[in-house]
Amino acid sequence: MMNRTKTLILLLTTLFSLSLAAQQEDDSWFSQKKSNPRPTPPPPSEPGVPLDGGLIGLIAAGGALGYKKYKQRNSN
Repeated sequence: MMNRTKTLILLLTTLFSLSLAAQQEDDSWFSQKKSNPRPTPPPPSEPGVPLDGGLIGLIAAGGALGYKKYKQRNSN
């Protein structure tokens, strides 16, 4: 029983000490904010999407199908 008490006191003291150490103000080199005099440039714009043969064919087929449906509706 005495061993458990000593272990518990040691554990609580350690946790309390770590808690106090973590709350202290840190003036180290890592915590200081660096000022950046120059703003970062914007990323380069992405190139446009090229219209390859497959996409042009798909657009043409859709247009032809739409024209065919339009002609069928107007003929009735």
